Amino acid sequence: MAGTTQAINGDAPDTSPLTLLWKKHFVPMILSGKKTATRRRARPTVKVGGTYHIKDGFFDHLPERIRVDRLFMQRLGDMTEEDAWREGPKCLRDFVAEWEELMGSWSPDEVVWVVEFHLVDPSGSD
Repeated sequence: MAGTTQAINGDAPDTSPLTLLWKKHFVPMILSGKKTATRRRARPTVKVGGTYHIKDGFFDHLPERIRVDRLFMQRLGDMTEEDAWREGPKCLRDFVAEWEELMGSWSPDEVVWVVEFHLVDPSGSD
């Protein structure tokens, strides 16, 4: 799968209480609009078009919601500086360091799931 991304299409919108679980230090970045993507080793239980609460603890979630714009697979080594910036860090090097800290290791050949999202306007006009 080198050099490719694979889009996941045909997922129906979902407004269920299921969501992504976030490390607490990511929540302010999401709420400010700085973090608009996440990479996960396992397929997240979200669907394109679905809206989900921001969850920062197993049982706790914030009233704010995100809407999933894209869900696809990507090799870590195919990430660009822009991809890293959407994750929150200032550059790809910082993203790699953060990934290693959270996940234990970095392999450019590892294929991960990418979720791109945006914060939903509380007025419902996102």
